[in-house]
Parts: sequence; C-alpha cells; structure tokens
Amino acid sequence: MQDSAGQKYVSVFKPVDEEPMAVNNPQGLPLSPNGEGLKKGTRVGEGHSGKLQLIFWIIHMEVHARFVVMRMALQASHLQSWRSVSMVDSTTQKDMGPRAFPVEEVHKICVLDIRLANADRHAGNILIQKDGEGQIVLIPIDHGYCMPENFEDCTFEWLYWPQAREPFSPKEIAYINSLDAAKDIEILKFNGWNVPDNCARVFRISTMLLKKGTERGLTPFAIGSIMCRETVKKESVIER
Repeated sequence: MQDSAGQKYVSVFKPVDEEPMAVNNPQGLPLSPNGEGLKKGTRVGEGHSGKLQLIFWIIHMEVHARFVVMRMALQASHLQSWRSVSMVDSTTQKDMGPRAFPVEEVHKICVLDIRLANADRHAGNILIQKDGEGQIVLIPIDHGYCMPENFEDCTFEWLYWPQAREPFSPKEIAYINSLDAAKDIEILKFNGWNVPDNCARVFRISTMLLKKGTERGLTPFAIGSIMCRETVKKESVIER
C-alpha cells in the first residue's frame, strides 16, 4: 500500500490464505496435507501473514526497535506498517560479505535467532544500512518461521561468520541473563496468542540453552552449533 501521495510504500497486506502452501498461495505451491508449513515444525497460517511477525516485535522491540508492526482486526489477514527502515537505502547480506559487520550487530541477531529457534535466517532476510555516523546496522526481517514445534529446521546464516566466534560482551551477557521465557509466553497470551505447548517447549529450551551456554562462556557459534543440523538427516545435539 502506498501513502496518500502515491510516492512510497508504507505497508503490506498479508492474507493468511496466501501463505506458502495455503489454499490461495500465489506461487502455486501444493497444499499442505497436514497443516505443516514449508519449514518443519511450523504451521500454515501462523507465519508470514503476521502472527509470528507480531511475536517477534513484542518480544524483541527493545533490541531491534527499527520497525513497528501495526495489527488490524481484519478477517484472516494482517497489515504490517514499516516505519523507519528505508528499503531504497538498504541492501541484503547476500549482496556483500559479513567481515565488515560490527560484532555487536551480529550478536543481536544471534541472540534473537537462538531464542526463537529461527528456521529461516538466510542471507536474504538481513538488511544492511548505515546510521547517521556511517556505521553498519543489521536489520533482521521476515520472522514467519520462528518459534517452531521442533528444532529440525533451525537455520542460522551467521553461524560461520567470524563474529559468531567472538564471546558475548558484558552488556550482552546482562541482557541474556534478564531473559524470562515464562514471562514472555504470558505476554504473548495477553496479546492474543495462546502459545501451543510444543512451541512453548522449544522456546523455553532455546532460552535456557542461551542462558546456560552464556553462563559457561560459550560463543554464539558454539550455542548455535548445538541447535543446527550439520546435514539434513543428522540430528542436531539438542534433538538427540
């Protein structure tokens, strides 16, 4: 949707029935035979249309407060309004190498993805901008495959970036220590999502892993390696 002057896009309308593998998906993908989404442990109708996008914002607005998701009570749809991210001035990580990225910016995304057991963190959903001082800022987008029912498809683009092997800073450790999965689940319920038991279990486990791993001095790489599979058929450490 464009602004009143028709000069720029200000929002996107996402019908639930047009999600991948849903009945009216525009890509012509086959319908899901059992309700599972493209990623293992996800459900059709709960991701790209906005529910999990909203969850991402509710839980992590204090870390990545670079956009606002406005939720409208429209039948089987969500309207997302992007406020402070200029797509014109942005590029994605797949367009450049990661070595120039600040460690703190990478670690923010590491913490986010570990907590939410993100099953879709690829190079195309990390935007790159520069702030007023010319410093690189990483902006994570597209969180439709977060908080799955299992860890099978956890995918972290940053896992083999050099910054992921750097230890967390004292500031980052303090933030991680403050995390409370049970409290966040209650916040999500208050905002209209009764978290399914399997999703809540994964969320609690991933948050606990992040906190315990950090307590023992593990890097994002070490923690992420526990969650992600080395090959499609070889279970990750956390799945065993």
